Amino acid sequence: MIKQIDWQGTPAFVMESDHLIVSVCPAIGSNVYSIWDKKLQREMLRVPPSPADLAAQPVQYGTPVLMPPNRIREGKFQFDGRDYQFDRNGAGGNHIHGVLRNQAWTVKASGEANGTLFLTTVFRTREDAGVQRQYPHSLELELTFELQGSTPLHRLSVNNRGETAAPFGYGLHTWFLLDGEPERWTLQLPVSGVWELDEANIPTGTIGPLGPYEALLKGDKLQGYNMDTVFQIGDYPCLAILSRDGVEIRYSGSEVFKQWVIYTKGEAHDFICLEPYTWVTNAPNVPLPPEVTGLRGIAPGEALELEVKLEVAYR
Repeated sequence: MIKQIDWQGTPAFVMESDHLIVSVCPAIGSNVYSIWDKKLQREMLRVPPSPADLAAQPVQYGTPVLMPPNRIREGKFQFDGRDYQFDRNGAGGNHIHGVLRNQAWTVKASGEANGTLFLTTVFRTREDAGVQRQYPHSLELELTFELQGSTPLHRLSVNNRGETAAPFGYGLHTWFLLDGEPERWTLQLPVSGVWELDEANIPTGTIGPLGPYEALLKGDKLQGYNMDTVFQIGDYPCLAILSRDGVEIRYSGSEVFKQWVIYTKGEAHDFICLEPYTWVTNAPNVPLPPEVTGLRGIAPGEALELEVKLEVAYR
């Protein structure tokens, strides 16, 4: 079943299968703000108390869309001979978390096809003056959410309708609940290295060994971890496995995702953010090859497709 609801005065959509209830708010960033597990009778995400809270702090709840993700030093970079200046909206005068965090998306379609529930929303960058001021490109982003059984899917199609190549970085900032019991949760994270960060949490350009995080390769309990850490995926798949007795959450992205950021908001207790990124923090300013940083452009007339999948398996 899929239906439109009134979420405290704001339109939202709910997709319900036998296992999950997935709630999406197109009007505030096309944010998946709630995933209720019917089998375990628990909420999976950090849910905003109201639409006003989500609009005021869009990266603090649910699954905010980040384009580009994380920080850009002083909001400035060059790409393909053009200068860019993003708003300096973060600590230290840097830009953080992009231009789509709480923009309103247009609902294009919703329904059910072959047993799969779907909701498709669209955002056109040329129609938003605030986006154009920072990112003067004409991208059409079509975001489709699907739900089949216990597997929600996030699929994005990006088309460059403009006349210049557009630098493109994308990520999600997904707030999973740990229920105040980090000792019960295990994180397995196939990654190859850790980006060294400066005092502003911006990569220096050095990728070091995993060191104490090597235990995550096979899976480690989250109790005691305190992370705001940027991992290089390397040749591994973009896959994180969060598990406890009774459930395994497999969170994965297509091959265009090259980095993970893992954030526990202090020592792991209530939440963990699993953040797949197509490019590393501050990628256009990192002096390394694009195949390492994930920096890429979308040429005029070109389309890029990517997906992020959340699979819930019950033991």
